[in-house]
Amino acid sequence: MRYKTVVSTIGRGNKLSRCTDSKGNKLSQAKIIDSWRLSYQERVSRREGEIGLRSPQFGALSAIRAHWVTSNSPATIVLPTGTGKSETMYATIISERIASTLIIVPSNLLREQIYEGARHFGILPKLDMISNESIYPTTFLYKSKVEATDEKALIAALQEANIVVSTPGMIKKMPSSVWEKFIQKLEVVIFDEAHHLASPDWGAVKEMVLGKKILQFTATPFRNDGKKVDGKIIFNYGLAMAQKAGYFKPIEFYPIQEFDEQKSDEEIAKIAIQQLKEDLGKGLEHVLLARAKSRKRADELYEKVYSQYTEYNPVVIHTGIASTQRNKYLQEVKDGNAKIVVCVDMFGEGIDIPTLKIAAIHDKYKSLPITLQFIGRFARTSGNNLGNAKLITNVAMDDLKDSIEELYRQDSDWNSLLNIHSHQAIDKEIELSEFIGRFEKGHVTDIDISQLKMKISTRMFRCPTERTFVDAWKLVLDPDRTTSMINEEDSVYIFIEEIETKVVWSDQKDIMQYDYDFFVLFLDKENGIIHINETDTGKGNRLVESMFPQATAIKGDSVYRSLNEINRLMIGTLGLKQQPSGRISFRMFAGTDIKSGISEAIVSNSTKSNLFGYGYQGGERISIGCSYRGKVWMRWVERINFWTEWCQDIGKKVLDDTIDTNSILNNSLTLEVIKDFPEGVPYKILLPEPIETSNSFTKQLYITKEERAYPFYQSELSNPSLVDGNLRFEFLINERKFIFEQIINESSYSFKQIEGEKLIVKLGKKSVQMIDFLYEYSPEISFIQHDGTVIVVQENLKTVIKPKSGIKLSSDALIAVNWPDLGVNIKSESQGRGRKIDSIQYATIHNIVDQSSDIIFDDDGSGEIADIVSIKIDMQHRKIIFHLYHCKYSHGEHPGSRVSDLYEVCGQAEKSIVWNDNVLEIIQRMIERENSRQKSYGETRFEKGNLQTLNMLKKMVRAGYETEFEISIVQPGVSILAITNSMKQIILATDTYLKDTFGLRLTCFFSN
Repeated sequence: MRYKTVVSTIGRGNKLSRCTDSKGNKLSQAKIIDSWRLSYQERVSRREGEIGLRSPQFGALSAIRAHWVTSNSPATIVLPTGTGKSETMYATIISERIASTLIIVPSNLLREQIYEGARHFGILPKLDMISNESIYPTTFLYKSKVEATDEKALIAALQEANIVVSTPGMIKKMPSSVWEKFIQKLEVVIFDEAHHLASPDWGAVKEMVLGKKILQFTATPFRNDGKKVDGKIIFNYGLAMAQKAGYFKPIEFYPIQEFDEQKSDEEIAKIAIQQLKEDLGKGLEHVLLARAKSRKRADELYEKVYSQYTEYNPVVIHTGIASTQRNKYLQEVKDGNAKIVVCVDMFGEGIDIPTLKIAAIHDKYKSLPITLQFIGRFARTSGNNLGNAKLITNVAMDDLKDSIEELYRQDSDWNSLLNIHSHQAIDKEIELSEFIGRFEKGHVTDIDISQLKMKISTRMFRCPTERTFVDAWKLVLDPDRTTSMINEEDSVYIFIEEIETKVVWSDQKDIMQYDYDFFVLFLDKENGIIHINETDTGKGNRLVESMFPQATAIKGDSVYRSLNEINRLMIGTLGLKQQPSGRISFRMFAGTDIKSGISEAIVSNSTKSNLFGYGYQGGERISIGCSYRGKVWMRWVERINFWTEWCQDIGKKVLDDTIDTNSILNNSLTLEVIKDFPEGVPYKILLPEPIETSNSFTKQLYITKEERAYPFYQSELSNPSLVDGNLRFEFLINERKFIFEQIINESSYSFKQIEGEKLIVKLGKKSVQMIDFLYEYSPEISFIQHDGTVIVVQENLKTVIKPKSGIKLSSDALIAVNWPDLGVNIKSESQGRGRKIDSIQYATIHNIVDQSSDIIFDDDGSGEIADIVSIKIDMQHRKIIFHLYHCKYSHGEHPGSRVSDLYEVCGQAEKSIVWNDNVLEIIQRMIERENSRQKSYGETRFEKGNLQTLNMLKKMVRAGYETEFEISIVQPGVSILAITNSMKQIILATDTYLKDTFGLRLTCFFSN
């Protein structure tokens, strides 16, 4: 170069780098800019061996130029880490001859690095893109406030500088007198690492520079708050493209599942150190990066975990460490002397240490995509011996699992870039992965099948042949606008077509709206049925006709066979089609009209046009709808492999000629309005499930006299009985009893409180009387009649459930216990806080409950889940087994045939099935009740286990562990030898209810 570079300092560390002539004279702005015009020659590396801009750099530069021809609005450029963002910025400045540019960066380290690069235009001189005639830009590093005496010098430096490099905090705090002069000259603002724009300081600076040309460079188009970076994305160079071009290497992902938080850090470190050891053994120059969420956590990780690996010279780097020490450690990492570095946010954004290849992520990280790009980049010019990067994290920790899932949602390329190495992969995940792997993609590859979720529905067509004209879809859909994903092995065909339509609110021809049509076809070869799920029925029909010319639609009554084997089917809506005197008419039945609609459908000439209902199948709640025109649907959203299995099950039913659809309707459940309570014994009462299972404090019970509020989980409804035609029941809050009655009349229902202080319910800031709350959230009461019929009443509506014929109790469901040998007083139910050894509960805990359980929990008291809850963890099969034991004292001195000994305990057993669908809530309920017991009495409910195990269970459930429930009744007052028919009816009713709903097994511990 013909010119000298001189660096001067203003205040504390603010540096101005300028070129002078041989005599030390400053050069004019015009001369500097003109030198760029004369000396810049653009080169592009289009093939191996050529020097110049990489293709993503040249593409980004061209996009910026094209954007500026038509617009000055903010523009976003997405370039993955390692593709050369910095040189793209410098090439933009010199080629477009921008006299004044402000570059905003997120950290002090990056500020220094960009300043050093910008003042020499990075590696552009090495690429022969700048001749010796070029004058380097006057570059100012703004890092600290100046005294009033230096303010003039600061203003002069900012006005002289071609490039100013700073952080948002410094720009935001710049004195207004300085800023006003600087912004007058400023032409372009570049936000580097623009995913930070969600933070207040970044947003404030952007507001300050609106009206200037703004470029936003980022490695991910998503901000740290998960939203997309605003500003038009004018160039997006995908990760998959970067990998294909060799700028980015795949990352080996080692997810671990350690549910014990206290062991999580050690397990992550153990795997990470193992990978480091193996890589170093292969001669690779890798360094391990351990990431923590805070300085305190980084120090803790270093002291407790990584400091012991002295052979790798571990260091910890964060802003809480003195800068001299920090720089020393940083140099040790760069030189390869320190092989482990524990940090917070100092790496992953522009810091040039290509040897950082192993990332141990200990805490949730908002910029995880950036970190992964950072460790995955392949620095070809570094000269280091580098292999693939590794990511190690504990996906059993909820926040870390969420980070990984968000990664996949933001960019489908991560599916091909993250190679998963896991010995703990779940079978379902493997099946999904293999299913997805069998698809061939056409047209574009940026749609991730694993992220596709669809509303579960099908229309069915019989197909006598397996011959498929796969390419015939092109006769129906626009091949240029359609993504096709073909899985020939499983006969699944996915098509996503982009649709362009005119907007309804303007006649302007160039304003269009874009949408997508979605089609999935599945040929079930076993049943000879084609299933289609589509957003456009017309195109769907034409797709089936084109690809399967011999297919014929399945319509009519056979579609309703899909309702077969749904237990306790409650029909919500029923449409009937009639054709009296040649005219077609439609009638829709809902609510309490359903019963008459069913009768009409069975006995008249009406045809079922559509139906929607709820019930239980395979131990799960389901909702299902079906239409005469051949459609079956459910209110579920699931992945495609689930849909194909569901379609196969539906297809088998529809083809089964032995299924009588009238019988299905006749045996379904309906609602009827009642004017008084039914005959029978009320044995079960509970509030709506969302209230029974809620652990929230948004709804609380308030006792005015005590000026104290109680959560609903410390209360329960009990002892329902009919008194003078009204339903009387108790409401218990800890030891306090309140008595209410429900009244039903000709047209409505109401509640009144007849004993206890007036009870109030607090709903946030609002308060209502308990009787008004009960009207809004009416309890459900079950009555049992002498023949085993169960009538369920809620509000002033009833549902009649007839007993199934031929049902018998399993011989192993009734277990005789010799209670006298256990020293039990059969009239003493609870062990209490004093743990009475002659109580039924104490004997059950120590003699009936499986002692190998991980948790044995005494939950006795108002709001209990059960008297005893035991939980067993089966790690091998990834299963958690809950066993709920309901104990009840005997009404007599000796075991006998008292049906009164069964009503309440059977009701409790039935009530407790609500937890089958609310597993996280049952665990949280146990945590809340343990904390409450500890707070009130300083005692524990745990007979075995602790809160740590419960918290671990929550993570297991979220990680996909299966859960299983077992329910037992413990009533020593019942003699198995003396059981009467009425006793059998109540036991059978409970047993049937458990099996019909969630497929649960009832066991009864009685006396001989």
